[in-house]
Order: sequence, then structure tokens, then C-alpha cells
Amino acid sequence: MWRSRKIAFLLLAVAVWPSAWSQAHAGAGKGITLLTPLEADQLRLTDSEWLQSGRTRSLTLPEGPRIVMQRPSVKETGAGLTIVAGTPTDFYILFEPNQAPVNMDSLQIRARKGIFAKSLTAVLHPYIRGTSLQANTVRIPEGRFRIEIGIADMAGAQTIQTYALEVRGQEQGKR
Repeated sequence: MWRSRKIAFLLLAVAVWPSAWSQAHAGAGKGITLLTPLEADQLRLTDSEWLQSGRTRSLTLPEGPRIVMQRPSVKETGAGLTIVAGTPTDFYILFEPNQAPVNMDSLQIRARKGIFAKSLTAVLHPYIRGTSLQANTVRIPEGRFRIEIGIADMAGAQTIQTYALEVRGQEQGKR
């Protein structure tokens, strides 16, 4: 009985392996999807929510780590700290120590709308390199979103920064 189960498992593994391998490698080099279309529909901001996002205060304590968004660029607008990007886009974020070394295990990245939030940390975790996050070819559905990044240092000092993210489509990303 044990031997027949082993053989059945082995046959199943051999039959499924080429399919699993091709699916895993089909996405290789194509980047990641940050939000599914359904998640984007739930988290996309209306025009009035977008304008109110500028009133959202970010918590940046003087002793917490600095969050430095290298790509895409950030501008101060009526909606607050605003990122305008195409899709796909590259994210390159530096986390710089202030009073103590950065605790990258504390990193939390969320898309928020009102009381609803979707953690993006697990999706982006594989792209952490030292004290930076480097994710290329990140696909995000078009629309306006609120992104919150939180990070602490080894002493427990925390920084939480909120960004208004406007995704305009591929033509914007080719600039």
C-alpha cells in the first residue's frame, strides 16, 4: 500500500512539474502585481477622498528612521506627498537611520481607504535589499490610492509616512 502511494505521488509530481515550472518562469522578469483589480476597486479613492488625502498627517518623529523615496519621485501637492507613476513602475525606497539602526523587520506597507487597508508588505518583502526596497516592474491598476509606509529603528522609534499615489497608465511610465 505504501509503495503504491509513493509511486502515485511520484507520477503526479512528474506530471505536474513541467506545468508548475513553466508557470513559475512565465512570470519571471515580468515584475509583480501590487494590487489585483478587485483590491484596486475597493481601495481606489474618489475625487473628494483624493482631495482630503492632503489633510492626512504623517507621523514622523524626529528620532525615527527617514523614508527616502528615490523612485518614483515624490512631489508636495494639494493631496499631500504625491507620487505620480505609470504602470509598470519601479520602486526604490531607502530607509535611513537617524538615532539608531533601522529595523527592517518592522517595515509595514499598506494601501488604505478609510478604515479599510490592504497590507502590501508580504508582496514587497522579497525586494528588500539591506535597508532599501528595490522592486522593478511593479504593476498597479490605474487610479488614485493612499499608501502608508511605517518603519521603526532598533530603539523602537517609528516613522509613518502617507503618500497619495496616482497611477496614470503606461504612457506616463515611459517618460
